[in-house]
Amino acid sequence: MNLLERYPSHALAAALCAGLSLALLLRAGGLLVGGAAAVAAFLAASGGPSRHLAAALAFALLGLLWGSLRLDALDRSVLDPRVGEVAPATVVVTGPARRGEFSVRVPATVERFDRVAIRERVLLELPAGRAPPQGARLELVASIREPRPPDRGFDERAWLERQGVHVVVRGAGWRVIGRRGGIAGLADRLHARLAAAIAPGLHGERRAVVAGIVLGEDEGLSDGLRDAFRASGLYHLLAVSGANVAVIVWAALGLATAVGLSRWVGEGLALGGIAAYLAAVGWQPSVVRAGVAGVLASLAWLAARPRDRWHFLLLGAVVLLAWNPRSLLEPGFQLSFAAVAAIFVAVPWLERELEGYPVHPTLAAVLAVSIACGAATAPILWLHFGSVPVWSVPANAVAWPVAAPILALGLAAAVVEPIVPPAATALAWLNGWLAAYLAAAARATAALPFAQVGSATAITLLGGLVAVGVAVRRTRGRARRAVLVGAAVAVALVGLWRLVPAGGAVPPPAGLRITALDVGQGDAILVEAPGAALLVDQGPPEGRAAGQLRRRGLRGLSMLVLTHPQRDHVGGARDVVRRLDVALVLDPALRARSPYRDDAVAEARRRGVRVAVARAGQVYRLGPLLVRVLWPPDAGAPNEDPNQNAVVLVVSYESIDVLLTADAETDVTLPLRPPPVEILKVAHHGSADAGLPELLRQTRPRIALVSVGRGNDYGHPAPSTLAALAEAPGLVTYRTDVDGAVTVESAAGGLLVREER
Repeated sequence: MNLLERYPSHALAAALCAGLSLALLLRAGGLLVGGAAAVAAFLAASGGPSRHLAAALAFALLGLLWGSLRLDALDRSVLDPRVGEVAPATVVVTGPARRGEFSVRVPATVERFDRVAIRERVLLELPAGRAPPQGARLELVASIREPRPPDRGFDERAWLERQGVHVVVRGAGWRVIGRRGGIAGLADRLHARLAAAIAPGLHGERRAVVAGIVLGEDEGLSDGLRDAFRASGLYHLLAVSGANVAVIVWAALGLATAVGLSRWVGEGLALGGIAAYLAAVGWQPSVVRAGVAGVLASLAWLAARPRDRWHFLLLGAVVLLAWNPRSLLEPGFQLSFAAVAAIFVAVPWLERELEGYPVHPTLAAVLAVSIACGAATAPILWLHFGSVPVWSVPANAVAWPVAAPILALGLAAAVVEPIVPPAATALAWLNGWLAAYLAAAARATAALPFAQVGSATAITLLGGLVAVGVAVRRTRGRARRAVLVGAAVAVALVGLWRLVPAGGAVPPPAGLRITALDVGQGDAILVEAPGAALLVDQGPPEGRAAGQLRRRGLRGLSMLVLTHPQRDHVGGARDVVRRLDVALVLDPALRARSPYRDDAVAEARRRGVRVAVARAGQVYRLGPLLVRVLWPPDAGAPNEDPNQNAVVLVVSYESIDVLLTADAETDVTLPLRPPPVEILKVAHHGSADAGLPELLRQTRPRIALVSVGRGNDYGHPAPSTLAALAEAPGLVTYRTDVDGAVTVESAAGGLLVREER
């Protein structure tokens, strides 16, 4: 008996998924595919040895037909031809808002534009400040624009296209004129009620962690804590999963039993609870998958049918792909289904392998799930985000005692809050301490060496894990324990090696030394001279600028410059202030702020470090270095792009001048008329800049440094920038994504360049 005959329902669901996915590559005509599906269905109905294969083919063709029709519908846009137009509009907010430094962005549906009734999903961008509630109907003046292309940020166009969104609507002067009704309005009210009741009395970070676990929303987390959850491998806790649905089902069945109701009533309560919870938390891949499985499990009991988790998983995929075949391309879809499949396949084997070791069965189950899910999701994380969390298994072992209680206490608080508010407040108070513990665990794990590794290190570690796994599989008894102990020792030695300076400290400079540190997608420019050290920007947190400086033998800095409050420039600043003796922090004190900048300044003040405000015209003397501030003249506006007000410096040593532009492109730097320089730090990681050829003609640099991350999502450096640099006479360009850290030193014969690939 083949698999099609043994598992016919699984085969049909898988065939339907395959057909829906195939629509991404092949848009099929209705008559041709429909006729082929009808023929296959006829062959399946007529019986015969190939009936199962014919039925699977019919379902695949039907999936292809439906997927093609669905994609055609998702690709239709009334607003796309009207890009650039400005007109009055009515929009409905369809999801929670995400507050950025300069704007509020919310998913929305346009109902009217320029007095024309339409219905199209959009991304709504509002001025920074208050955010409209989910479900609100807004009246505003809307301007239609295209999503950002890849070379000006992440690929916003592709990201929105996967959600069936084609334009971004910028709104001004919005006001609430009502709320949507119907089922969607009921879902809005459930969401608002649940969000308000899960953590009464909690505020700030603790409330945000509880909301992340209960509602799957990370909007309330700071950028730093969100990054810590990702780096520690605990970010999956902030996504609604099967555990959330399971808690609702158990609570419904337990309540029915406690009050003496039948199992039938309990399963009915479970179905109602699942439906209400899914409506409240919204359409997310992990939510839909878990909800479909929970509903089918209850229906299977009510119908006295066996429960089949693989069948439930496949039907969850069918629902998601039928709604939008592009869900297959979403990281959330891939991570959710890969993790669940790994749990089904690998966890039982891992639990058997852990038997006999001095590990509590509950902890063994946690370790088995963490190992299986970590191994299954690592390639997906690497493919989409270019890095993999290394310490996810121990992090999950540390987090598991509180993750489920946070969820249970949050839901319990939501249930009792309307009845006994003080009890809900007490539950929330307890939950706040658990949330604080979880946040501390995420931060502590993220601070470990190799917390997140890039492609090369990830492949090396994966190869090592595979080798250890094979060795463990082929050994028994003491030999197996010896392999595991050896692997643990190797990991400890590698960690110690990570903390020890590689190759010893770099000797002090004899003249001018400029190093573009390799911090990934970010900036960190170290300028040294005898008796002076200046660090302009500190890269993102994962760039570990402080560790790089200490490995070079630096223990102090004459000046630390925070050019503008963006993560890729000042994300590592607080760590630098903590680990090095900094004499002065120079900060533009822009009205646009970020937690990374605020944390660095707060840390400096705690340590008694002087913080000065950078303004155009200032001059600082750091030993033999002369530092001139060309920009900014003021603090800028709160909603203004901080790149326009980034600190621009000219640093001089004897006859050598260096222009450090941070992210200020030529619309800022050309009017400043900077002097001729020997070294130019190319602005904004080499993004497209139409005025760059003119700046090169004006400054005539000999060396250009591009600080940029390998394989970044932004398309940096832009082809037009590389072309302009290549055409500049006598200019040599170095890139940290290709050359690693780049050091330029003055010498008797001119400038010497050393690359650290």
